[in-house]
Amino acid sequence: MRTTTARRNTAKIFATVALVASAAAVAGIGTYGAYTDTTTADVSVGSAKVSVLMNDNDQGVHVDAKGMVPGDKVVFPVSVKRAAGSAELGDLTLQTTVTNQNALTDALRLTVDSCSKAWTVTGSSVTCSGTTTNVSTDGGLVGNGATSAWGETASWVPNLNSFAPVYLRATLTLPGSAGNNTAGLTTGITWTLTGTQRTAKTTVVTP
Repeated sequence: MRTTTARRNTAKIFATVALVASAAAVAGIGTYGAYTDTTTADVSVGSAKVSVLMNDNDQGVHVDAKGMVPGDKVVFPVSVKRAAGSAELGDLTLQTTVTNQNALTDALRLTVDSCSKAWTVTGSSVTCSGTTTNVSTDGGLVGNGATSAWGETASWVPNLNSFAPVYLRATLTLPGSAGNNTAGLTTGITWTLTGTQRTAKTTVVTP
């Protein structure tokens, strides 16, 4: 009796293995390939920069006004504009830096005029063929922002953002009344314009 039972159990085990193998074979026969499709979304991102040019130069301009005597004037045209590809401006500030401030620095005066068109240089004259507006007359060289002889530079921002240059004519004068205390001196003045980006904004893009 025990021998018979053992054989039946063995048969059942083999039968179970055979059924599992058969099920696996059927599953393999019923598996097919599936159709697929792929699509993508991509975003191109680039950052802007702020670039303000003076006389089409991002390195600024240099004016040599050496050898002046009382009554002399040095006249030079300056254009200010926003470079192509530059971000719009939110502000434009002016900073004055003086090297070796002395009696000559204090005596020198600056007159600034603006023109609706580019200034025309002919010989020793700088003239405007459009509308001339006086910005300042005989202003001091030292000063920042609205206190500078260059006027309120922030008011130039709307023009610059429209890529309309600001055309200026600067006249540097050593007054005839300058005394001997200004003789033989040297000084350096640097006016630095700093453009600041516009206010950040949110842009909605429909792909």
